[in-house]
Amino acid sequence: MPRRNRSLAAAGIAGVLLAGAAVAPATAAPSPAGGGRPVTSDRTSPQEARRVDRVPTPDLDWYACYDYAECATVRLPRDYDKPNGPTTEVAVLRVKARDQQRRIGSLFVNPGGPGGSGTGIALAAPYFIGDEVLDRFDIVGVDPRGVGASQQVRCFPSVKEQTRAYAGLNVAFPWTKAEEKAYVASSKAVGKGCSSTGKPLTGAMSTAEVARDMDVLRRAVGDRKLTYLGFSYGSVLGQYYANMFPDRVRALAIDGVLNPNDWVGQGRARSLPQEDRMRSGQGAYQALREILVRCDRAGTQACPLAAGDPVASFELVAKRLRAKPVVIEDPDIGPVTITYADFIGANLSALYSPEGYADIVDLTAALLVLTDPASSPAARFGPPDPAGRQGPRAGATVRLPVRQRAGDLPRRGLHRRVPPEGRRLVPGAGREGRQARPVLRSALDLAHLALRPQDVDRAG
Repeated sequence: MPRRNRSLAAAGIAGVLLAGAAVAPATAAPSPAGGGRPVTSDRTSPQEARRVDRVPTPDLDWYACYDYAECATVRLPRDYDKPNGPTTEVAVLRVKARDQQRRIGSLFVNPGGPGGSGTGIALAAPYFIGDEVLDRFDIVGVDPRGVGASQQVRCFPSVKEQTRAYAGLNVAFPWTKAEEKAYVASSKAVGKGCSSTGKPLTGAMSTAEVARDMDVLRRAVGDRKLTYLGFSYGSVLGQYYANMFPDRVRALAIDGVLNPNDWVGQGRARSLPQEDRMRSGQGAYQALREILVRCDRAGTQACPLAAGDPVASFELVAKRLRAKPVVIEDPDIGPVTITYADFIGANLSALYSPEGYADIVDLTAALLVLTDPASSPAARFGPPDPAGRQGPRAGATVRLPVRQRAGDLPRRGLHRRVPPEGRRLVPGAGREGRQARPVLRSALDLAHLALRPQDVDRAG
């Protein structure tokens, strides 16, 4: 099993999971009451219980995978109102508890998305979950129906048609009028494809159906009640489960909690874009500004942007990139163009990580020099290496976003750090002191590299 390089901020979460405390469901199994207001119940409704309980407990045929995990697939009803009808295949992965004699049960995990790989985050558990939990719980991840290693939804009859449909989405976000036009056209094409060719699976991929899958799989791993840890959209899935099956929750910990009403949209708000309903942009801006303000307070030894006004420096980089993208000549992959949208998307990506402040500061500091027309080539790129090649200045970080695709983790992107000694590493390299060639990866690919460090040397 791999050695962890960091722990989940675990004191509180581990205590909840080990003790078995659960959040109280907010509107579990609502039923009419006086005045038309819903009342809560602490029991699963008879209708919901009938849906899942009439499905036979699956026999998970586990097999060894990824050196230290076990994998399985199971066929579950595509529509729980038709338990004997068509099925869909769902992928499951577990990392077994290290102390099987003191094992409490299984901990189901979900990274969010929606569409993030549950099997991927379960495989990563030894890298971010604390010893107290790893010792006592099997860590179980499920790829939600339609994505990842589960039976995937297919919205187009060929890769060629899919590529054409997605062409306008290959930007961090549309900035120019031409990009906006292409983005809208591609969004319509993808929506049309998934609502037609993607049927019938696209009509059976709701959060409620995924929660039902999780309840059946809870039985399959032998747990009387669910223990769950979910992030971001995974907090919505956890809230759905707690409301649909309130008496089947042992412990539920959710992080990056989303308001499920804002997620779905109610009343007039249904016509608003989802991220507007959730005020995601406002939250991201507040977090970004706080990072820059604290950078100024920390001083130059802790934060290089503190040599000037960090907020003003960030705004200057954004202003320059809005006027003109910067082209970096990379000795390995050739010219790389960084646009204003790339810059903003990269910083949004960095905000997903507690350590992301360093990426924001490094990227802004690097681009402050790279976008300055008065800076010399030496100031922009540093001295050539022994082979005479000149790349990004040593110590600079260039993190570019990639298009988020179905099944990708939340907008991560290309992360390339150039250490002072000039070596280029990819995520996952360096744990054992190994080098690797730089690669352009989707978010999910990057996650897989980090999860499978033995493959890093072969990446590319």
